[in-house]
Amino acid sequence: MATAVPEQPLAEKPLLVPEAKAAVRQRRLARADVLALAGLALGFLLFLVFTWKKWGNPALDAGAELTTAERVADGALPYRDVRYFYGPLGLYGLAGSFELFGASLTTAFAFGIALSAAIVTSFYALARQWLRPNVAAVCAAMTMAIGFSGTAFNFVLPHSNSATVGLLCLILALLALCRERPWAAGVAIGAAGLTRPEFFGVAAAAALVWLLAGLAQRPRREVLTDALRIGLPALAIPVAVLGVFAAAVGADRLLWENLWPVDFIRVAGFRSQEDWAPLTAASAVSTLGRLALYGGLLGALVWGTLIWRGRKGTEKLWGIVPPLLVLLGLGLLDAALRRLGLFEVAREAVEGEATNLTLGMTWLPALAIVAGLVTAVAVWRRDPPPLGRSWPDDAALVAVALLLGLRAYDAFNGEASYAPYYAAPLVLLAGILHQRIGARWPQARAVATAALAFAAAGLVIYPLAGLYSDNNTEVHTARGTFVANDASAPALQRTLDLIDARTEPGEPIFALPSDGGIYFMADRPPATYEVMFLPGLIDSKADERQTIARLEGEDVKLTVLSARDFSAFGFRSFGEDYDQLLGRWIRTGSRPIARFGDVTAPVSGSYPSAAFTIYERR
Repeated sequence: MATAVPEQPLAEKPLLVPEAKAAVRQRRLARADVLALAGLALGFLLFLVFTWKKWGNPALDAGAELTTAERVADGALPYRDVRYFYGPLGLYGLAGSFELFGASLTTAFAFGIALSAAIVTSFYALARQWLRPNVAAVCAAMTMAIGFSGTAFNFVLPHSNSATVGLLCLILALLALCRERPWAAGVAIGAAGLTRPEFFGVAAAAALVWLLAGLAQRPRREVLTDALRIGLPALAIPVAVLGVFAAAVGADRLLWENLWPVDFIRVAGFRSQEDWAPLTAASAVSTLGRLALYGGLLGALVWGTLIWRGRKGTEKLWGIVPPLLVLLGLGLLDAALRRLGLFEVAREAVEGEATNLTLGMTWLPALAIVAGLVTAVAVWRRDPPPLGRSWPDDAALVAVALLLGLRAYDAFNGEASYAPYYAAPLVLLAGILHQRIGARWPQARAVATAALAFAAAGLVIYPLAGLYSDNNTEVHTARGTFVANDASAPALQRTLDLIDARTEPGEPIFALPSDGGIYFMADRPPATYEVMFLPGLIDSKADERQTIARLEGEDVKLTVLSARDFSAFGFRSFGEDYDQLLGRWIRTGSRPIARFGDVTAPVSGSYPSAAFTIYERR
């Protein structure tokens, strides 16, 4: 009689099936991640090729950063020997690169390229916590495009490395929170405390929201333990590092003259940023207009796709109706505002953003506001997490996006604000929205992703076809070459050539009011503690006399004065309605030996100087 083989319990049979499915799914995702990262690497390489050496403006803020980093590499102490307004982390990173590889534009570009790659890669890793690989790749490409903005606020040669390093720290802090690594999150937040204050504040707020949201799901003791793991390094790192500088230069000088320059802020500091978030009826209209335009077009596209796919034959043509209706409604609204003469500036701003393909960026603050409201309602109703991951992670991301979006909600573009440094978390919100639309209506999934890709493409095309197209002239400096704005390059080149002819290496010069990069490009040290002379930075006659005494003590013979309009700060120009004593010292004690460019047509904002007057001491 044959012995019966015991049958395997039924409950154990299907266990291999889900395990096998999970393994297959993991392999597919891994392959998709490899393809996505390869595509991003290719896109990054193409951006570098098409924008080669056109990154940023090494004469203004970015140039002041280069000059300061070079001085630090030569042994100067920031906040004591040279004035610096941000935390030391990004500055010392650049200075360390100069120390290792030499102070040159090539080194600065390489440092910025490496930092840009780190931002895009870490953002992709963060986006993958919520998004499929293809959607995460599109969002990372959008962030990359914003980083190559073609303005002073870019990732490769930023106006300050504290901004790009701060953004990287913020992304890493969010990623560590999502992966439940509180120590790593605390270190990233602490590092952000050595960059710009907004990144430290926003990262700390994200951690606080993440901890509070976790109270509903985890034992209180675990949450408190994580709070300590986050809080200790987050506070210890900036306190320890800044404490060392405070001991060396004095706490008062460190805090109120450098990191938070109270005189500059009181006189002019925030005036140039008043239009970013003005809290006016017009700004509310423009914000709602961006939301209506982008959201309406996206909704119409999805609705039309559902009609197209859900019908047969000629009935598919009904899919054209939703986009036409939305366009008609937007046109009637625009016509009504024109007829009534209401909110003309706001209306023209939104129209311009739609036509120049930057609406995919400028509408993001409106999306963050909506996400904040949806999250608040979900909390009130005790609904599931609104973004589909977990309450702590979703709440932290929404908090970060909302805070950064509100910082510049009415000027959220690459030219008028620091928005390129703030955009990444909001771009992730946009990716989540498009992915959830595709999940809710599977027939429109491809269209929703394609719409996001189109917004990303617009942010690629605009700087390449517009802003970068004005940069075609090489400027040759003592630290290498870069491709400059065609209108400003001739005057800058002739100025640098004259400095080289009239001074010797190591001989200090005086460049002002905002062209702190002249020192770096000319390979001449600054003669003053200040690298830039914006309105309010030296706020008293005593400060001006001290600067003059230092210039005389250094026996400075050559002064380079650019033609700049400071109306955004509430002033006209250097020496006329601010720093008059210093301006009079230059005019009476020196003779103008050259003028390059049209000095009667000063430029403003972050545009490079196009005219210079060079004075030689009598």
